[in-house]
Amino acid sequence: MAKSDSSNFYSGLPFIEDFFNASDDNNYHSLPSDWHVAVTDIVNSTAAINDDRYKTVNILGASPIVGILNITDRNSIPYVFGGDGSSFCIPPELYEDARSVLAASRQIGKEEYGLDIRAAIIPISHLNEKGYEVNVARYRASEHYIQGIFSGGGLSYAEELLKKPGLDEYRIEASSGGEEVDFTGLECRWQEVKQPNKEVITLLVKNRPGISSPEKVYQEVLHKMREIFGFDDKTNPIAPSQLHMNMSVSELMGEVKLRTFGQHWIQQLLYIVKAQLQILIGKVLMAFNYETSATDWGQYKTDMALNSDHRKFDDMLRVVISGSPKQRKQLQAYLQQQYDQEKLAYGMHITDAAMITCMVFQYQNEHVHFVDGKDGGYVTASKELKKRLRKLKKG
Repeated sequence: MAKSDSSNFYSGLPFIEDFFNASDDNNYHSLPSDWHVAVTDIVNSTAAINDDRYKTVNILGASPIVGILNITDRNSIPYVFGGDGSSFCIPPELYEDARSVLAASRQIGKEEYGLDIRAAIIPISHLNEKGYEVNVARYRASEHYIQGIFSGGGLSYAEELLKKPGLDEYRIEASSGGEEVDFTGLECRWQEVKQPNKEVITLLVKNRPGISSPEKVYQEVLHKMREIFGFDDKTNPIAPSQLHMNMSVSELMGEVKLRTFGQHWIQQLLYIVKAQLQILIGKVLMAFNYETSATDWGQYKTDMALNSDHRKFDDMLRVVISGSPKQRKQLQAYLQQQYDQEKLAYGMHITDAAMITCMVFQYQNEHVHFVDGKDGGYVTASKELKKRLRKLKKG
């Protein structure tokens, strides 16, 4: 399909340089009505988490993003990772490609992992008809990582529709075996990341529905977080000094199953051997700060931290941060106070480590790292958030 007039819409948007401005509606632009929103969600992900399969949940949740980015210019579409699912927005010429990606992810989820992935591609025009906008901005998280952030309620509404009956014309069924999708770059080769004497806090914050000036609510929360944590620089849970690669075959199998789907077991074995060799070489190169013509390995772990999505905005504030128990209790007390005043709802999950799922297209600069709290960070926090939102709506 030929490119539409709106194909370059996203890549032409200006950058937001300070995450504090992520809640300012003046920084957002409405997606064109001929674009679509692709949304996915793993059914009953809580049971998978309770079965100690959260790495699998994360890698499946990220797979549609990697699949679509391997087809198009990686800076041309916005996307967001949500732990047990993901969303991305596409111009009309990528519609069929996106269908193939989602169908393949669903098939792999069922056949390799025994997990069902809901998936749909919903026209922006349909969301507009229901009174919702999908507004987008580009946040420059680092020199080499541009993050899509969302407002307008359309993305959240699309996710709600996905979980309800109906929507049949937009739902994507699992592939029957004919879809060949490239998931190159999706990797899960790092141990859980712990920091001494710190907790990892997964936090979701959403303004009360119907409240005037919702951006003020978010800015007050961000200001409080800066006051408590020194938010911008000191809360990233991905500390370069605490990054260690993982040689365990069992820990690699989530990646292996996805990347070798449909291949003979010998191909799976060869993939494992190749991955372990790459990990071993990577350890040596990073330990000695080795620099090749293509990659500065001494800088790689620092770039991982910079290129992580530990804070984002998609119709809500969504962060994974690290801090002391005292700092976390201060934040909880503040959020509870704001909730009691019916300004916002929040969900929080507390653990001792962060998890990383990686998109690696080039080892120098072109890599993005999806962050979640160990043992179900986003999923657990989301359940808390929804519970509080229901109480606000009843009130």
